[in-house]
Amino acid sequence: MKFFVLIPIVFPIIMAIISTRLKFENERDRNVFLYATVILNLAVLVELFIQGEAFTIHLVKISSFLDVYFKIDKLGILFSILASTLWIFTTSYSIEYMKHEKDEKRFFTFFLATLGITVGIALSANLFTMYIFYELLTLSTFPLVIHAESKDALYSGKKYLIYSFGGATLALLGMMILYSITNNLDFIPKGVVMGLSYDKTLMLIAYMSMFIGFGVKAAMVPLHSWLPAAMVAPTPVSSLLHAVAVVKSGVFALIRVSYFLVGAQVIREINGNVYISILVVLTILMGSFLALHQDNLKKRLAYSTISQLGYIVLGIVLLNKEALTGAIMHLINHAVIKITLFFCVGAIYYKTHKKNIGEIEAIGKNMPITMWCFSIAAISLIGIPPTNAFVSKWYLALGGLDDKVIFPIIILLSAFLTAMYILPIVVTAFFHIEENKDERNLDPSRKMLVPIITLTGIIVFLGLFPNVVLNFVKSIVAEVL
Repeated sequence: MKFFVLIPIVFPIIMAIISTRLKFENERDRNVFLYATVILNLAVLVELFIQGEAFTIHLVKISSFLDVYFKIDKLGILFSILASTLWIFTTSYSIEYMKHEKDEKRFFTFFLATLGITVGIALSANLFTMYIFYELLTLSTFPLVIHAESKDALYSGKKYLIYSFGGATLALLGMMILYSITNNLDFIPKGVVMGLSYDKTLMLIAYMSMFIGFGVKAAMVPLHSWLPAAMVAPTPVSSLLHAVAVVKSGVFALIRVSYFLVGAQVIREINGNVYISILVVLTILMGSFLALHQDNLKKRLAYSTISQLGYIVLGIVLLNKEALTGAIMHLINHAVIKITLFFCVGAIYYKTHKKNIGEIEAIGKNMPITMWCFSIAAISLIGIPPTNAFVSKWYLALGGLDDKVIFPIIILLSAFLTAMYILPIVVTAFFHIEENKDERNLDPSRKMLVPIITLTGIIVFLGLFPNVVLNFVKSIVAEVL
């Protein structure tokens, strides 16, 4: 029964390999194959969640360092179910969207493999295992980033590899230093350092190395520029990069390192949170300011992601219950909001080939459903009550008040800047008058529209009934603080 934990990791990877050998007779058979893979994978994770047992397995153990180890815990199952759920929506969306892109087979091969690798990150029981899957995530998403094979795509892919492997090398350095102190890299609530004697300077170097190293995928300033560059990829890839796989794996790793390895008490003792908070403030504000200057829709959303990820990282380094609750809630809320926004922008490009804000005047008339969904997600991103992001930002503000009053002020300022860069898109779409009055309905087909509408409904639901997720998140926080 302990091997059950491996199924949601291995199954999508195996299916990805099988898909390279299969010759589907028609598109319908291919679609059934894709849907079956992502839905069955989610079903297995839900079953693991329902059983609630601490499944553990040491797949390969050579030493206490070289130990490929998996287990089910609350944080891991939350992240894996979130990713797998959003993967189903992305599958439906991609089936239609990728029709106008080349080499669909290659795309869906790496698309499925990335799902298994992301779940592998979520269910890793120690830092060594997570590091392996973290590196595999770079390799599996690289072909997706360069899918267009244009000069810009290849340049962006090169940049993505350099940043990702550079960050991973820094994280590896921190991991080796930490192991020399603790002789243990297992993820344990409150960390493995507490009660040990250690040199504060050496521990600070280890923590900062791991935090900045893993923070590359979380797009922390000044190591963020790979993310906007990766916008040359097809929209489904952008959705995965920004909402699920890469950036959320980055912040997930930061939570693991901070609360399941080093521990909040030790981070306070070495003042690691003080140094990181400087980078966090820069990330939140610079992401918002840079978003204001982007006319390209996807790039504006990309810089928005950088800022919003800063909220999550802020919640991590404040080291109190309210802030960490807000961070985990925002990890969920931002994922649902941002994937919806990218789906809407992708639908605009798919139907009209328009990429820039200045080109979408009065498009709300032609794409009413798409733009209404975009508007709801945009309002949620700002954090206007009673939206879902308001809940997470409220807890982040409460956590900030426990530390320094400057942090709630920064959150409010960033919310104002968010309104400045996201609302003009809505105003342009609905209130600008276009000279060439086109009465056609350009909303996309159901394969693309149903995920957009459903995700918008989830955004509204999470805003009206936050306790559905909030109580579970609080139980995770109670274990580590």
